[in-house]
Amino acid sequence: KREVKMKPWEIEVMERLKKKTRRFNSATRVVMGTENKFNSVCGNFFYALMNQYDKEMRTLNLTEEDTLLLGRLIYTLGMVMHCAGNSPAAPTMSKTLLEFCRVFTDIYVLDEYVKQCILFTASIVAQISPATVMTAEIYPQLMDIKLWAEELLVTESLSAETTRLVVYSLEIMNHVIGEGLGGLFPDPVEHNQESVKITQPKITEITTS
Repeated sequence: KREVKMKPWEIEVMERLKKKTRRFNSATRVVMGTENKFNSVCGNFFYALMNQYDKEMRTLNLTEEDTLLLGRLIYTLGMVMHCAGNSPAAPTMSKTLLEFCRVFTDIYVLDEYVKQCILFTASIVAQISPATVMTAEIYPQLMDIKLWAEELLVTESLSAETTRLVVYSLEIMNHVIGEGLGGLFPDPVEHNQESVKITQPKITEITTS
């Protein structure tokens, strides 16, 4: 290759440019985690909302006239559970919440809005629960909700919105339960299931008005 010889004045100009040129390297951004301050007080909200729900009052009947209030209560508990997902108390709270929901699944005539809120809450619990918690803490309770949801599809006439929510919730629960049991049974068991082509609803958009 032919070398290009620079003139003395060109060399001097290049040297000056090098001295005056500032180069900036893009710094690596480190994302720092922030403490969830809700963890220290989540139990105060959670158990206070759930306390005395079954107390007999002349002006309140959650399972009959006031089912809208019952649905909102279950929905709110699900949102509290979602915000407390990383809390040390989350496993105990998850188990308690599923047992709370299980009480109302035994009611034969249950308002459809309440059913939606139970499905929402069970899906929240399933999503935030690691596999270790699934097998050790909440597996029986979540299985009860799952069987109840499967029965809804077979025995009841549901609206299109509720049907989509049932299918979506079952997908979440089946996936999480499968992952939780994977540690206990290394050889997976294959199940032949018909695929249901239903658009997945946004579970956080349950109407609360």
